Amino acid sequence: MDTFYSITPSPKFKRLSFEHYEYIIREVTKHDAAHPSKRRNTGRTALIRNLARHVGASVSAVYDILKDASITVLDTYLRPSSELSASAAFHKRNKANKPSNASKLAKASAFIDIVSDEILLNPLSSIDETIHDLVLNRPHLIDGLTTVSTKTFYNYVHAGLIKIKPIDLPRTVQRKKTPNDKTYIPKCQKGTSIDERPSYINDRLVFGHWEGDLVTGPRDGRNGALLTLIERKTRFYYMIPIKNKSAKQVYMKINQLNKLFGDAFPDIFKSITFDNGSEFARYKDIERKPGSKLKRTTVYFAHPYRSYERGSNENCNGLVRYFIKKGTDINMLDRDFLKDINFKINDKKRKILGYLPSSLLFKRELSSLLPNPDINFYL
Repeated sequence: MDTFYSITPSPKFKRLSFEHYEYIIREVTKHDAAHPSKRRNTGRTALIRNLARHVGASVSAVYDILKDASITVLDTYLRPSSELSASAAFHKRNKANKPSNASKLAKASAFIDIVSDEILLNPLSSIDETIHDLVLNRPHLIDGLTTVSTKTFYNYVHAGLIKIKPIDLPRTVQRKKTPNDKTYIPKCQKGTSIDERPSYINDRLVFGHWEGDLVTGPRDGRNGALLTLIERKTRFYYMIPIKNKSAKQVYMKINQLNKLFGDAFPDIFKSITFDNGSEFARYKDIERKPGSKLKRTTVYFAHPYRSYERGSNENCNGLVRYFIKKGTDINMLDRDFLKDINFKINDKKRKILGYLPSSLLFKRELSSLLPNPDINFYL
């Protein structure tokens, strides 16, 4: 173990040199030779951890190197035996990291620049959405250019060969899986449960059914919030600033939407599905026209701790957090800045919509309901 400090560690997350490979194989081989019996693994785990720390790699990377270094050789009597080869591991791992179609990188440089510029302009756009939008909806922009697939483009990104980096793709670096099976104590359900919502709404084939929630700054909700609504069929998204997290503010903003769309409001907002937050306590007022008993919409409530029942809304709320971090005083944000975020989300090309933006599909739906479907959507 006295040789641990005889090699310069690699910078964190950087590729190891051949010298590092030789060092790892030498130390492990020396350890195995000192423990030739069935208890040869004695102290091997600790050794690998120390090696990983000293060469500047993860423990799993060292295990992978040892796996790739294992080769079979024949002795004089043609009897097979196993040994570790630093050269075999180095060439195998570096060959795997090298793009097999590196020559295409130069040929497709013009296409790659177009895709990269669009992603940098709107960071909410994914590589797959941008490429397919160009191929399917705007082929004149790439006519005659050599193109690459989504997978190849991602390979170039992770290999550091183009100007787009993983940090420029927020959904790539932030994605994580969380369990959806929290247990909870049943409590009194507000209003109409989602269990009573007609099943055809789940198919997303009928326009006019929405999901709603609040995006807050500080947890107390006193420093502003955003009322967020998303139409289930077109995925058109509203983010409406409110002064504080209160049922009155939510009710007032729904009334503003009613004024915006006029008599068409009941056809555009057939139903809204909220969570069980106290900010939606005035659901009965939301369902009725102001100063009237006539019904204008139906409010449903999802089950507690079941955010996936409003999955589209939660997904877009996550996009908002790319621009507005938790704890931000939303009342201090410029309204044009908020409108720009809302526009970027609705201009995002979505695979599930045939690589079309939700704003375009929303306008198509409104064309049969409003005399002027080109109204300013954003409050």
